[in-house]
Amino acid sequence: MSIEIAQTKDAIEIQDLIIRAVKPEENPDFDNEGLELFYKPNEISEIKNRINSPDYLTLCFHKNKNIVGLITIHKNEKLDQLFVDPAYRNMRVSTKLWNSAKKISSRNNESGEFWVKSSTMAIPVYESFGFQHASGRQQQNGITYYLMKLIVS
Repeated sequence: MSIEIAQTKDAIEIQDLIIRAVKPEENPDFDNEGLELFYKPNEISEIKNRINSPDYLTLCFHKNKNIVGLITIHKNEKLDQLFVDPAYRNMRVSTKLWNSAKKISSRNNESGEFWVKSSTMAIPVYESFGFQHASGRQQQNGITYYLMKLIVS
């Protein structure tokens, strides 16, 4: 097991992981408009753009040379993506990714605050990290989410 910074060569494997983890066509947080919006930032070219952008930190959790987890932090404060292969859930993959990303991002996070637009399914994971609800259920462009925040002291 290892956590490493994502490389552009990982983009196809990352995309595959995201689709396996979310199962967008079966996910009640998306309507038809939301499905379209979900796929757009998860195209290979967009994944590569995030990996190469200085505004994003993208870490991959490797197990047996396969990517089984992914976390992306935008501008050291927005937890933009957190996905774990369904076969590796409840094995602390998300916690290990979060702890690594938080440590790196906290160095340049002046506000000490992190935030996420959580899916319904991910709420317990973010709560386990200490995030708290900043609002109730919201829907925008066909995607249901919950705004959550964490203040790190």
